[in-house]
Amino acid sequence: MKPIRLTVAGLHSFREKQVIEFDKLCEGGLFGIFGPTGSGKSSILDAMTLALYGNVERAANNTNGIMNHAEQELVVSFTFELASASGKRKYTVERSFKRSEGLRVKTAISRLIEEGSERVVLADKTREVDDQIKQLLGLEMKDFTRAVVLPQGKFAEFLSLKGVERRQMLQRLFNLEQYGDQLNKKLKTRFINATAKLETICAEQAGLGNASKETLDEQLQQLEQLEQELKQQQLYLAQIKERYERDKELWQWQKEKKYIEQQLEKCRMEEAEILTLEQKRQKAEEAERLLPYAQQYEQAKREVEEWEREMKRIEQQLHVTHQQYEQAAEAYRFIRAKKNEQEPKLLQKKEQLLQAKQLWERMQQMEREMKDIRARISETMAKEKQAKQAFERLSQLYERALDKQKSLKEQWRQKQVPAQVKERIYRAYEEKKEVMVLDQALQEIKREYRQKQESYDRLVQRESVYEKQLEEGKKAWTAHFQRMERLYHRVCEKQIQLEKLIYKIKQKQKIAEKTRLQHVVASLAATLTEGSPCPVCGSLHHPSPARSSSEQPSEQELLKWDEELERAQPLASSFQSLRIQLEQLAEAVMQEENGEGVALSDASRAKREAEEESYAPIDVQFHDLAAEVKALQQDYLQCREAINTMLERRRTLEKQRQEIVNQRHSLQQEIEERLAKYQERERMKDERMQNWLAIYEDLSFTAIEQMMDQLRANEKEAQLLQERIDKSVVFLEQKQEECEQAKEQWQQLQRQRADALLLQQMKQQQYKEYEQSLPFPIDEQPLEHRLADVEQQLVQLQKQEEEAYESYNGMQRQYQLLEAKKQAAIQALSEGEKRLEQAEDKWREMLQQSSFANADEIRKTPLTQEEKNAMAERIQQFRENWLKWQNEWQRVTDRMNGMEISEEQWQQSASMLRQQEEKTTELIKQVASAKTRVEELTEKHKRFQELEQQRMAVERLVQQYRELQNVLRGNSFVEFMAEEQLIRVTRDASERLGELTRQRYAIEVDSEGGFMIRDDANGGVRRPVTTLSGGETFLTSLSLSLALSAQIQLRGEYPLQFFFLDEGFGTLDGELLDVVISALERLQANDMAIGVISHVQELRARLPKRLIVEPAEPSGRGTRVKLEVM
Repeated sequence: MKPIRLTVAGLHSFREKQVIEFDKLCEGGLFGIFGPTGSGKSSILDAMTLALYGNVERAANNTNGIMNHAEQELVVSFTFELASASGKRKYTVERSFKRSEGLRVKTAISRLIEEGSERVVLADKTREVDDQIKQLLGLEMKDFTRAVVLPQGKFAEFLSLKGVERRQMLQRLFNLEQYGDQLNKKLKTRFINATAKLETICAEQAGLGNASKETLDEQLQQLEQLEQELKQQQLYLAQIKERYERDKELWQWQKEKKYIEQQLEKCRMEEAEILTLEQKRQKAEEAERLLPYAQQYEQAKREVEEWEREMKRIEQQLHVTHQQYEQAAEAYRFIRAKKNEQEPKLLQKKEQLLQAKQLWERMQQMEREMKDIRARISETMAKEKQAKQAFERLSQLYERALDKQKSLKEQWRQKQVPAQVKERIYRAYEEKKEVMVLDQALQEIKREYRQKQESYDRLVQRESVYEKQLEEGKKAWTAHFQRMERLYHRVCEKQIQLEKLIYKIKQKQKIAEKTRLQHVVASLAATLTEGSPCPVCGSLHHPSPARSSSEQPSEQELLKWDEELERAQPLASSFQSLRIQLEQLAEAVMQEENGEGVALSDASRAKREAEEESYAPIDVQFHDLAAEVKALQQDYLQCREAINTMLERRRTLEKQRQEIVNQRHSLQQEIEERLAKYQERERMKDERMQNWLAIYEDLSFTAIEQMMDQLRANEKEAQLLQERIDKSVVFLEQKQEECEQAKEQWQQLQRQRADALLLQQMKQQQYKEYEQSLPFPIDEQPLEHRLADVEQQLVQLQKQEEEAYESYNGMQRQYQLLEAKKQAAIQALSEGEKRLEQAEDKWREMLQQSSFANADEIRKTPLTQEEKNAMAERIQQFRENWLKWQNEWQRVTDRMNGMEISEEQWQQSASMLRQQEEKTTELIKQVASAKTRVEELTEKHKRFQELEQQRMAVERLVQQYRELQNVLRGNSFVEFMAEEQLIRVTRDASERLGELTRQRYAIEVDSEGGFMIRDDANGGVRRPVTTLSGGETFLTSLSLSLALSAQIQLRGEYPLQFFFLDEGFGTLDGELLDVVISALERLQANDMAIGVISHVQELRARLPKRLIVEPAEPSGRGTRVKLEVM
């Protein structure tokens, strides 16, 4: 990660927008950020974390109080570059905040942009931006500030991280999440999935049922038998079907012949009706032929009558229209004569009025212009007066400012101090500071010497206390060992007692078994007869058969001894286990004591104590031993707990005592070093003091600070005076320029006033000329009215002429149209009379040739088209049906060929076919069912074999996952990797620390993962980091942070390319400061830019590139930054 640009405004002391070009600062590798205390140096780091994570670490609640009190908005923008093997990518994160209640702020804008040929917005919401930044960098805010920035007050915290916090931090920094929680989560998920898969496979196998090879063969055999039966049945069914089809065809022919005969009978019954329809249709067709002639005659008659009526109506309209036409012509001639007489007079009058109106409007415009000129003259005179007063005021101000500048120059000359005197005082002051620094160092060494001496005394006291406690622990140890020995003897005693009891039970069990065998033999002997073979030896003679000498034991008695032996076995195991545990505990204690003390005494005494015979019942003895073993186990646990507690306390005390001894030796060496260092520094201080008094004998050692303060005060006052003089030069130049501008403005206004007066005179002369051109005095309102009246009269004349002409033309067109209509009507009437005569002759001729008497009879006879179509269709259908059924009857008769079949014969044939088809269908179903069973069983058998292979593979996988879970239980694996990374980082940090401390100190990792300091100057003594001084803590933190930053790869692929140090150099002496700066300069070759934030002047002089932070002014501008390059 490489910073490119940081923009900040409104944060802490920053007000105006400030831009820091980190790409220029980081070019040399090492750069510095300098400024007075409180100027805003650390705010630059705050701006960086605020832009990336939206928080400021040192602010309350991360954001409270971060906005400048005089601003209402805070804006930060940070551009950075991530470089990996795949290339470089540049991003810009922007955030802005608005002021909320009190010291709180609220987010207004959050945006993450990827820079390139086009800017692509990756996220524009606060949570999305935070998630994207964490995903890109792989660092939380705390990790970023610890690994990339060492801010003020965080050195000790960075160095003293422990336990879980260090592991989590290293896990994020080195991208180890995938080997810790993520790996366990993945493993758990896979284990659950594999277990579920195994259960699913087993459940599926159980659901498959019996899918063995034998069952499959049996089903195949049944299928083959069913297929053979089906084949025979299908052959028989084909024969039955052939016979059925012949019978079916004959039966259908018989039914069809009967139906045809019925249809022929129906046709014979409809024959008379068809003849009547044919006669009615012929009469209607004749009427239809005559009807057009009758209609033509009537139509011609109606047309003639209609044109006669139309002729009368047109003649009446023509008479009326002719009278109206004559009236309109007369009116048009009158209006036209009137217009020709009045229009020239009105036009002449209008022209005169228009000319008068134009002159009057020009006079009115001239009056308005003269009014504006008078107002302009008044305004110019007022401005002229103001300009004159301004010129006089600025002239007086310029004179006063010139006098004040002369006074300031005189004061500046009085504050000047000769350069030689100033240089001598500065040199004396700096050399006194060196003496005082040595004195402070001397006091610090003295204070450290006293503190270490006091610490040494306390360690001696603590060592004696630990030795006393260890001595007391030895007495307690003897008591605990004796208690354990007594417990061991008691266990041995009870174990021997139990063994004797078991031996007694076994003896009684043997006696009972022997008695039972005797009774069995006696019972066999009782069945022997002389001459019969013995079932045991086969002898035919039985001289002395066996007899039972005691009562036969019952089966319950034999079972009782077996149960007693079973009860004894757990007790024996418990006693044996307890005895072994006591022996192991004693062995562990002896190893802890390095052979001191005595071993547990022999168990012979316990044997002697257990020789006394117990006469209690066996059940009671078992009950007592069971209670005794529980009590002994409880006593053992208490004894073991007490011994472990005692041993743990003893180890702790011994460890603490040894640590105190080591610390005491280390402190003793440090005390001797401090004493030698104190004597050396005291000698150096005395030499410096004597040199100062010899060189500056004319100056007072105690008063040099007052002289320096006075000199600085004079310089500051002189600087302020010089600044005021510089400002006065600018002020005087500005005022002089303003005076000249005021004078020029005054003269310009004088010229403008003269021009306006001349223009006023010209306008007045022209107005008089217009007034003289008017023929008579007029005012505006009557002139307008007269002009409007003339124009109205002209319009009225034109309108009257147009209306009269329009009326004349309209009546003329209407009269001509009626004349044309009259001629058309005369022609139409003549033609109609001719058509009437022709139609009448034709009609009478056709009527005489027909069977009708008149036209009324003809109109009643015709049929509608629907009726005619229906009759024709009915007649045609009858003829077609008669011919059709005749042909069908002949066809069926020919096919039957004299054969017939009864209904009973037909029913028998159909029934036999149905029975055979049902039988065949049932066999097909059985074959299909058998095939389905075979297919299912084949699939199940195949699937069972596949599942069996899968089950074995998944079982092995589950076992492997279970073993991995045991191996990765907890965080042991990621802790191991984090520990390895930590050791590597520590090794690098130790090398850097050795360079910074001249190989005096080295840093190591202890057994608990914490940091320890190895003091190689004192024989390699190891001590906690908390014993380091402030400067030593800074060097150690610096070494560790640089090593950590060098090892970090953001998200495992982006290297860190910058590091910031915020203060810490003030705790170093001059010699150590040179070492640190030299070491930092050497780091430039490691492709890492290091920024040093400090106010130490010696450090500022050593760095080639510097960012200077200028503090904000009270109630004025905010903090400013500028880049300096040597």
